[in-house]
This record gives sequence, C-alpha cells and structure tokens, in this order.
Amino acid sequence: MNYLDYFKEICKIPHGSGNTDKISEYLYNFAIENGCTAKRDDHNNLFIIKEAYPGYEDHEPVILQGHMDMVAVKEPGCDTDLKNEGLDLIEEDGFLSAKGTSLGADDGIAVSYIMDLITGVYKAPRLEMIITDSEEIGMLGATAFDASHVKGKRMINIDQEEEGIFVVSCAGGIHTAIRIPTEKNVESGIRYRIEVKGLKGGHSGIEIHKKRGNAIKLLADELCKLYRIVPFKLVEITGGAADNAIPTGAYADIMLTDDTNPILLNEVKKLHGEEFYFGTEEDIDMASISVSVTGDENYIVFDDLSTCCVLDILKKLPDGVINIGDGSVCTSLNVGIVATNEEDVTVDILLRSNKEDEKRQLMDRLCQLANEYGANIDNDGDYPGWAYDPDSPLREKMCEIYESLFLCKPKCESIHAGLECGIFASKIPGLDCISMGPDIAKIHTWEERLDLSSAERCFNLLVKTLESL
Repeated sequence: MNYLDYFKEICKIPHGSGNTDKISEYLYNFAIENGCTAKRDDHNNLFIIKEAYPGYEDHEPVILQGHMDMVAVKEPGCDTDLKNEGLDLIEEDGFLSAKGTSLGADDGIAVSYIMDLITGVYKAPRLEMIITDSEEIGMLGATAFDASHVKGKRMINIDQEEEGIFVVSCAGGIHTAIRIPTEKNVESGIRYRIEVKGLKGGHSGIEIHKKRGNAIKLLADELCKLYRIVPFKLVEITGGAADNAIPTGAYADIMLTDDTNPILLNEVKKLHGEEFYFGTEEDIDMASISVSVTGDENYIVFDDLSTCCVLDILKKLPDGVINIGDGSVCTSLNVGIVATNEEDVTVDILLRSNKEDEKRQLMDRLCQLANEYGANIDNDGDYPGWAYDPDSPLREKMCEIYESLFLCKPKCESIHAGLECGIFASKIPGLDCISMGPDIAKIHTWEERLDLSSAERCFNLLVKTLESL
C-alpha cells in the first residue's frame, strides 16, 4: 500500500474536529503494528518514532508534522452522517473528492504521507512524527502537546495547499465566542424563514482577501433593514459551519404577530429572490435570499430587547480584511458561526494577525462591543504566529531539492492563516521549520478536491529531502 491507499483507508473513519477518538486509536495501533514507538496523550495527539535507516543513525532527527482532524462540512441536501459515516470518495480526471462533503485532504494528506513513510523502506534519519488533534478548532492539540521528549530541531509541516509554494511564516490568531443572553416569551403568529444561500465560502485566512460574501453578515444586514420597517420577533438564527470557514449559508426564523397589514407581508416577501454579488471580477461570488412560511401557531420568541441586541451585535461586528500591510493581509476577522441556544445566541469568531499588537487591539474592540450589550466573551485557543527565519538550512535544502527535481525554483511565502509551526517553534527552541504540501482546491468546503499528480510529486519531494538530510 502507498500513501493514497492509506488516505482512502482513513477516509472510512469519521474524523471531523471533536470526533477523533477512533482515528487517533487507529493511527496509534497502526504505528505499533508496524514496528514504531508511539505515544498517545489525553488530547488524542500522537508522537511516533521510526528509527533511522541503516547508515543514517548519526544524522540529526527530522520532525514530520500534520493534524488528524478535518473540517467536516456537507452540501445542503447531503444525507451523509459525518459523525458516524465515512466519506464517499470520487476519483476522476486526476482528482480525488468526496460526494457532497469535504474531503479532509487538509490534513489527511499529511497523515497518509506519514503512514507510507512508516511502512515503506526509505533512506531517512530518525523520524519523529507528530500528528495533532483539534487543529481546525484552534490548534488545541498542538497547544497541549508535550514537546519535552522531542529531540529533533528540524521540522517539515505538511499542511500547505499549494504545490511549489513553501510557507515560511504565518499569522497568529484567537478563537473567540460572544454569548448574547436572551429573554424569551411564548407568542402566537406566523413564522417565516429567511435564508441566505449559495455563497462560495472558503478558508477564512487563505481566501479572506478575495472579498467573498459572509452569509451571517449578509443575513444580519438584511434583518436589520427589515426590522426598521417590520418589528418582528426573532425565533432562531443559525449559520456557518466552523469559525475558520467563511459561511456559505445562514437562516433566521422570525415571527410576525400582525399578518393583516399588507405592508408587513410585502416587506418580507421583497426579500425572496434577492441576489447579492461579492468578490472580484475574477472571482464572482453570489448569494440569494429565500423566504418561506414554516408555521402558524404559538412559538417561543425573543423579546424585543433580545432581538435588537442580537441583530445589533451581528450588524456591528467587523468582518473580513481589517488591515493590509506590505501589500498583503495583516489582520482579519471571520464571523464563522451563529447558533441559537436555550439561554443565549453564540457567535464564534476567528481573529488573525501577523502583528500581535493589532490582534490585541481587535480583541479589545470585540470586548467593548460585547460589554455595550451585556454579552459575555470567551477566548479559546490563542496561538502565536511564526516569524520568518532569514537563516534556515532546512528551507535552503528543500528549495535545492525542489529545483533539482522540477527544474524551477519554488516560492517561499508568508500566509495569513495559522499553522502549528508557530506553536512548535515556541515549544522547541531553535526549531528550523518549513511547511509544504500538494495542490488542494476549495478546502473547508464540500467542493474540496486533491490533485493526485501534485500529491505524488510532493511525496517524492518529501522522500528526496529526507534522503538528503
């Protein structure tokens, strides 16, 4: 078996963030059964050691690193149970994808490469393989990982989605939740669902500069306009799948207590079929709004103050690119999820910045907004950025190998997204690291697909690099 076979095997095991017990146990047993030393911690992280190939015993160890969890999202209407079912893979025209769901090549490709290196006969130094959990929800696994037993000072992170582009620094971030308390009453009326759908979404760091629409923000804007004319009652508001994914859809259920006034009905109906355009000429993004009646009876609804607070906060929340520095995105914010709970409405947000002071300033701005409306704010997963190292022997070696294999020079770039490199650089003094990987399109969406020829080239690059170290 090779890495592609292994990738298909792990796709049979559900491994969305927060649902990784089975995949962690599977990978632990796989490592042990194939003669490696392995440790599994309380956070499902794995530390696997494969000893050096004969003749490489005196070479410095190399750390290979990736994460086991995936952003598990699905297309509206898809009936796959991502918590309990594997993926339905489609391989055609040189690409691998999953029917109606995300593929999880971010970062299943790292896991499958590591599995191949465990079982295959490759010339390499001692390999210290770190497979973390909960990367997609705040790099929680990497934050909790005990690096005191790691000997290597050179690390190849396999969590990049563009072949030929090596990532050499990244942004830090904070995962934040604003919890808006709500008071509710039972009232009677007609319940309408106003739904935004059809947006492209995408990665909230890598694609934030493309100015794609955010379904939650668009819905909030339209609800605020409507509320000024039609004082409705909010029943529920829901949208988004992950705080690091730009929301593709969102909906609100509202109740009108006076259906006899044609002005009220007309204002609601005006929203149906409305189209909105975002992005650039090269990357047009479009959303539409639909309105439907969902019932006529008694409902638990937000009182007027709670309705106003929720709408105001969602309207006022910053979103998208906040600041540009040196020609690229420096600071951004993604309003990723809104959910209605029994006692509150929760808004999950991801802040990113290449500058720590700007990250803190934006966090202060959110705290002020929450305080203004009596909402609570919690931070979970404050992770550091990764600074560029002008003197990186590992980077120079991998660039040299790339050029010898493909007869062209790779690019070395900083990205406006979080990578676990920053956390490991803070845990392992003097760490020399680089991030690489194959072409993976539309990650964090149900249109995600892996370029199989790119995956093969990148694996060969990895093998040749290890052989040269």
